[in-house]
Amino acid sequence: MKFDMNDNLAGFLAQKAERMVAGALEGVHDATDHLLATSRDIAPLDKGTLRMTSGREVTSGSGRVYGEVFYSATETSRSGIRFNYALRVHEMGEYKNPTTPGTRPKFLSSPLQTNERLYQRFIADAIRRAMR
Repeated sequence: MKFDMNDNLAGFLAQKAERMVAGALEGVHDATDHLLATSRDIAPLDKGTLRMTSGREVTSGSGRVYGEVFYSATETSRSGIRFNYALRVHEMGEYKNPTTPGTRPKFLSSPLQTNERLYQRFIADAIRRAMR
């Protein structure tokens, strides 16, 4: 029987890499779930369209993990032109008198910046658990 140290090492490293990616996926799911919930709570609420069109997606490929939280509401202006309502409200604060107290523009980027370290910890903790 032939024993090849390189094959065993390669298999060991591949297994560890798979577990690390699995842990990262779990952590990114946790982080995007939290960001989505937090941002929905402060997203403007008029007709509810903005909050209803929000979501999140987590994918992986080539050893990388990607997480996305999105809002995709569109509206039609009085002149009949469609525009990205979610982007307009987020970036420009298009509403002057919010109908719901506690809502605000920058509803996505603000909690992302505020909770950046928490999300890093979610991911690191999940990777550590997966590597045990």
